[in-house]
Amino acid sequence: MTEANVPVAENMTSKQGSVVIAYHEATQCYFCPETEELIFIAASHAGKFETHWRVMNMRMDEFHQAKGNYSSVLEHLAHAAAQSDLSPLESEKRTKAVITAESELEQKRKALQEHLGEFSLEGMSYDDVVELIPVFEKGVKNRRGSKPKPYVYVKRQYFRITQEGRKLHTVALKGKDKKSAKESIYSKDKNGNTRIDTAMLAKQLTDLQWPKLKLELQDVLKWSGSDFDLDTLKSDFVLFDWAESWNNSLLAQTEGLGANVDVSRGAQFMRFASNVGASAQFDLAEGQASIKGEAKASVTVASASVNLEAFVPDRLGWKLSYTSATGHEFEMGMLRLHIIPQLTGFIGASVVVEGQLQVVVKGNQQMLVGQPGGRLPRFTDRNHRGAVFYKQMAEEDEGLQLTGEAFAGARAEASLSGGLQWLKPTPPPGVGFGLDGILKSTGEYTNFCTIGSNIAGLAGAGIGGKFHCTFINGRFCFHVAASLCWGLGAKGGLICEVGVNTIVEFGAWLVYQLYRLDYGFFELVESDAFKAYSQYCVMQMADIEDNIYAFYNADKPDFKLVYEEFVDFVKAITDEGLKSQEASQRRNRLATNTIAQKQDLLRYTPESKGMLLYLLTRHGKWDRLDVMNYGGDLVPDPFNDRKEAVLWVLRSIQTVAEWKKVLSRMTPDGTRLEESDSIVVDQEQKIVDFLQLGFNRDQDMYDAKANLSTIRASLKKEVAWGYALAMNNTNYYRLNVADNPHYPQRCIFGPCEKELVV
Repeated sequence: MTEANVPVAENMTSKQGSVVIAYHEATQCYFCPETEELIFIAASHAGKFETHWRVMNMRMDEFHQAKGNYSSVLEHLAHAAAQSDLSPLESEKRTKAVITAESELEQKRKALQEHLGEFSLEGMSYDDVVELIPVFEKGVKNRRGSKPKPYVYVKRQYFRITQEGRKLHTVALKGKDKKSAKESIYSKDKNGNTRIDTAMLAKQLTDLQWPKLKLELQDVLKWSGSDFDLDTLKSDFVLFDWAESWNNSLLAQTEGLGANVDVSRGAQFMRFASNVGASAQFDLAEGQASIKGEAKASVTVASASVNLEAFVPDRLGWKLSYTSATGHEFEMGMLRLHIIPQLTGFIGASVVVEGQLQVVVKGNQQMLVGQPGGRLPRFTDRNHRGAVFYKQMAEEDEGLQLTGEAFAGARAEASLSGGLQWLKPTPPPGVGFGLDGILKSTGEYTNFCTIGSNIAGLAGAGIGGKFHCTFINGRFCFHVAASLCWGLGAKGGLICEVGVNTIVEFGAWLVYQLYRLDYGFFELVESDAFKAYSQYCVMQMADIEDNIYAFYNADKPDFKLVYEEFVDFVKAITDEGLKSQEASQRRNRLATNTIAQKQDLLRYTPESKGMLLYLLTRHGKWDRLDVMNYGGDLVPDPFNDRKEAVLWVLRSIQTVAEWKKVLSRMTPDGTRLEESDSIVVDQEQKIVDFLQLGFNRDQDMYDAKANLSTIRASLKKEVAWGYALAMNNTNYYRLNVADNPHYPQRCIFGPCEKELVV
């Protein structure tokens, strides 16, 4: 390896023309971080050994390059669709590019897995790999003029066969006379984190039993046919660069999975799967270790941990629809899963490599692992038809429980977060009507529930269906079958929850699904959960200063307790006894809050609106004695604010079907009255009677002239899918009378770096 007089290449002439014969002397000395041994390869086998690890690294790098290319063409398609209407020819061209890239990625994945073998859930491993570091003198380049690879990987079985065939010899650097862990280069710092002791490494390579070790090394070199200069081991060479780079990569990691050097088998495979072998040097700050594809990742190489952020099935999302018990297919729009797992060892490697994932549960912790042989649905399938499912959950959708034995020899530490996102409708091109509030037409993906790795107390969320919402321990919870995200055959189901930060967006998503159904029965949400949300909305409107849902999360009530609390609330606000003056003040406060928060009505259910109308129209003699009940104008107007609040509730109604729902649920608890025309007319008359108390406010409904019947007649008879909801007295509402042809086109699918580095 250090022969200075050997020519780099020779030029030979022949009848066919000049031929350049280049010389490359294969590496014969390696260092194994796992065992702290120098590995010497016989000269006769060095070339084959190097070919093996070069093919391993090449297959992994090709796979990552294919992931990056797929991400790039997908990004181009998403960007083009968001900017303008693509011609059929251009759309077909870009779609073919995605399909081609997808096919190439699958081919590269298959070629890689032929080398790796099958993933074993029980053993938590692929065929093991051995991580090695080629040893060169510092600054010495190989015969091709490039720096040596800092990390190479060989299959453990191949390593073992080579050793048994007497073509490989190992020499341990550990001091044999030491009885404590101090003989190892790996030591604990004051915080208990594992680091590499570079001083110990230097001592092993220079002083520790050096005469004896050097004699042994000289015998090995003579056996292997190598001319490696042993004196270079005393110099500052590649191993010190490696040790310092690992320690430096942990400086920013003060706790958790990234705080330790890990040389376990799982960690070795995690680094291999993360494409660390493609690095050109040890300076990891240069960003040579990367994960490419539809993900954003931060890799801590020394601890073999990856903080991953990705979209499933990709940033474009998928069309999700279900088939009801009656055979009706209901489209739920565009959704995608946003996952942020922290991964280590074999589990992390499987997630990085496999095209399909599965959800596993250990105790109360849910995490992701790779699933061999699976794959995402084809791009053309999920782009045009999407995922169609029946409500009933099949046996394969059950979460897989793992025992402690399944993790023998593997690090089970992991975290999983993220959320389920819906693609909010986008405004039509060229229309300048702005919208406020949570249902603003943004054309962006937004979380409406989040994934929590700890599912203690939420196990019941999995009962019901493949996609199912229920109410457990003070929060709305979702069970989402893995097969909906990763395709047929995927195992397990994610349990997501609606937290304080997502309750508003959850309401926006829920009401938009009702709108899509034209306010028919939404069977994917459990009836008790639906009632709990409707009652929560009314109580929150009455007390906007407090976060009612935060109280739910803290107290962890079930549906019955929420209902009992709501009954007490209604009784207090409709009281006609001794406390009726306080009840009048509560109704006034409910009215002023409704006016101030009128945009919130767009994410209220018909039941919520019906209950609000009922509460706002209650009045008695104490209400007439309340001086705060006559408005602030020069001429007193009884129930001024309450009338205005009633009008805003009616203005938030979107379709004729919702109008009937709201009026037929104008009861204390939203209980449905008969949805007959006569009942609706009776309820309308009650509202008219209330609006006509004092000064006649009936004319304020539409253009100061129309009555309630005219309003109902002007409502949409069918939904306008793909547009944001808006008050029915706005130009935006009146203009958008048909489905939006630009949804989901012209939407924003989110930036995603195609190459993500340490």
